[in-house]
Amino acid sequence: MSARVLSLFAMMGSARAVVSTIGQVRQVSFEAYDQMGEALDADSRDVTVTNDGDCFVYTSESIHGNANLSIDDWRIWKTCGVFEGQTLTHTLVSNPAQPANVDYYFAQASGDASAACFYETKGSKDVILATGGTFQKLSNNVVGASRAYAHCDISKTGDVVVFEQKDINGTYRIYRRPTEGGPAVIIGPGTEKAGWPRTSSDGDRTVFMSEQKIYDQTLTTRSSGSSWDEAWVHEHSTGDTAQITSLAGKMCNRTYVYELLVADFGADNLTEQGLTDPSKLGNAGSTCQFYAAKGVIGGAGTIDLGDNGASISGDGRFVVFGTNYDVATIRGTYEAKSAVSARNAFIFDSSLGLTWQITAEGVAGSAEYAKQIEAFCCPAAPSSKKRGACSRKNEMRGLCCWQRPCGHPMVAQQISTDGKSIVLWGDGFPSANRTNYDYDVFHYHIPTSVMTGVTTTMNKDWKESYADISARGDVVAWTSAFDFAKKESIKQTNQIFASKLALGCSLNSEALNYLPSPDVETCCEFEAQAQSMVGDTCHEVRLKFHGQADEMLASIPFGRGVGFCSRYADAVRDDVACSLAIPSGHIDVTTESCASWGAGGIEVDVRFRSSDHAEAWSAQLIAQIKDPSSRIWSGYITKTMRAHASQESASGGGLADSPVTYTAKSCAPDCGGGCKPATTPQRASRSLLFSALPACPPGCQPK
Repeated sequence: MSARVLSLFAMMGSARAVVSTIGQVRQVSFEAYDQMGEALDADSRDVTVTNDGDCFVYTSESIHGNANLSIDDWRIWKTCGVFEGQTLTHTLVSNPAQPANVDYYFAQASGDASAACFYETKGSKDVILATGGTFQKLSNNVVGASRAYAHCDISKTGDVVVFEQKDINGTYRIYRRPTEGGPAVIIGPGTEKAGWPRTSSDGDRTVFMSEQKIYDQTLTTRSSGSSWDEAWVHEHSTGDTAQITSLAGKMCNRTYVYELLVADFGADNLTEQGLTDPSKLGNAGSTCQFYAAKGVIGGAGTIDLGDNGASISGDGRFVVFGTNYDVATIRGTYEAKSAVSARNAFIFDSSLGLTWQITAEGVAGSAEYAKQIEAFCCPAAPSSKKRGACSRKNEMRGLCCWQRPCGHPMVAQQISTDGKSIVLWGDGFPSANRTNYDYDVFHYHIPTSVMTGVTTTMNKDWKESYADISARGDVVAWTSAFDFAKKESIKQTNQIFASKLALGCSLNSEALNYLPSPDVETCCEFEAQAQSMVGDTCHEVRLKFHGQADEMLASIPFGRGVGFCSRYADAVRDDVACSLAIPSGHIDVTTESCASWGAGGIEVDVRFRSSDHAEAWSAQLIAQIKDPSSRIWSGYITKTMRAHASQESASGGGLADSPVTYTAKSCAPDCGGGCKPATTPQRASRSLLFSALPACPPGCQPK
C-alpha cells in the first residue's frame, strides 16, 4: 500500500468493481478476537485526527488485549503509529472503570490528544472531559433524560471545551469553559435549540447551529410551524455573536411549487390525479428538489445545517457546512451556476465576506444535467419509479427516477486547522464514475479549488463516512465498511482507516514542498524571508474582479471591516504567487482604487518588483489570464477576475469588462512629505473600506 495509487478488485455478485485509493492507506482500528481466534464483532467509528496526523481518537468496542474490558461496551481509544516507520500503540482515553451499561461516543480531541471530550450515552447522558487520566462530567442532564446525542469540542490548544447542555428551562444551549476548571458560560442567542459547537484553535471563535421557527401556512399546516437551523459564530474575545447564514425565506414552499405544477400541468389534470391543493404534496420536499434541478427555483430548501453542523478553521476565518439552500454569494467567472437540489458543501469566508459552493451537481435545467440524473439515479431506483412504470401522479410531482436528484454530493465535512484543506464524504453525485449511496472520501484544496477523490469503492455496502483531517490537510481518516487491507466487506464491523497524502508543488524544484508527482497539487512554499528588493523598473498588471464590495463588507462578522482592502490584496497576491509558482515576496499588490470599489468595482494593481524576472512574470500572468484553463483561474479569489466580454458570454459568467492592462514604469512612487520609497514591498493599509488614504501611499514608508 505504499504506492501512490492503490487499485484492487473485489467481486460484487456477477459484476466486478474497481476499488482505488490515493496516498499511504493504513488500518487504524482492528477487530477483536477471543482465545480461539474467533472474531468478536468489535466495531469502530467516529474518528478525530491529531494535528500532526500521527494519532487517531475514535469510538470502538475493541479491548486491545485488556481482559478487564468488555467487548459489549463502546469506549474511546487513541491509536498512534500506523504509518511506515512508526511504532503502533493503543491507549485507552475514556475511563477504564466504565460503569455498566454506559457507552461513550462522539469524541473530539485537542491537537495533541492530551485532552478529549465525548458523550456518555444511557446513564446520566453527560458530556465527559478527559484530561491527564481524570474524568469530569460537564453537563447536568438527569438520568433518563430524552437525548439521542450531545456534541462537544475542544480547542486544538486544549485550553477550552464547548458543549451542548440543557438550561434550567430544558432548552439546549452552547456552553464554554476552560478545561482546567471554572464556570461554564452560555454563548449565543436565546433560541429554541442550539447544537453542534465547533471551536477554533485557541477557542476564541465557536460556530454552532441554532434553531429558528416560523408559522407560515404556505409552508406547513402543522401547529408547531416550520423550523430550520442557521449557523452562528461566537467570538469570546469581544463577546459578540453573529449569524453567518440566512436561510429564512429560502425554504421549500409547497404553495409556490403547487402553483408551478398548475402552470405546468393544469389544475384539472392535477385534480384528476388527486392533487387538489398544496397539502396533497406533503412537505413537497421532493417536488422542490425537482424544480431546483430544473433551475426554476434557486435551491430545494429542504436540508438545513442542523443535522451535521459545521466546522471552523484554526484561525476562525473559514466555516464549512452543507445544505441544499442556495446560499452562495459568488462563483468563478468560468464556473457555470450549479443546481442546489441535494446537500452541497459551502464555505463562508469571514475575512472577505464571501460564501462559495464547493461541490457541484450540474447546470440547473440543462439537458446534460437531466441525462446525468437519469444515469445516476435510475439503475438502482425502485421499478415503480422507472420509465414505463412511473405513474402519472408521480411524474407530475417530480418523483420519477429521471426527475428527482437522488444523490449526495456531500454528507458531512471537516476543515483543516490551517484553513487550506477540507475532507468531505458523499457519493459524488452526479458523476458517472460514482455510485448512488456509496459514500467515498474527497479532499478539497481551498487555495487552488481542486477536488480530489481519496477513495472509490463503487458499492453502496462499502461506504466510507465520518471523515476527519489533520492540521495541514495531509492525513485523512474515516469510518469504513470496506477493509482496504483484506480487500473485503466489513459492513457489520466497521473499522477506522487513514490515508497519508503527499501534498506538494511540482512546478518549482526550488520550493520547500517540491514533489515531482504529488497526490494533491498545492501552492509552492518558500523560505519566509524570500522577497525582492526594489529594482529600477516595475512591471504592473491591473486586474478587475467580480464581487460587490459593499455586500462583502456587510457580511464580515464582528465589525471586522478593518483592513478589508489589504486582506483582499493579500488574497490576490497569494493566488498570483501560487499560479506562477514563485515566492509571494516578489509581488506587491496595491489597492489605490479601494475608495471607489463600491461604485466602480474591485480592481488591484499587481506589481512584480524583481529586476531579473519581473518582465517574464508579467508576461506569464497575462498569458494565464488569456487561457481559461490556466492555474490563475482556479485561484481562490483570482477565479473571479473579469474577462473579455466574448469569454464571459460563452461561459455564462458575470458582467463583462475591459481586459487587463499592463504597464512598465518607475518603481519610485511619489511619496509626498514625511514618507520615502519603501525598500521592501509595502501594501496599502486602510482602517475601513472607503476610508481616508493611509499615512503613507502604497510603496512608501515613513521617513
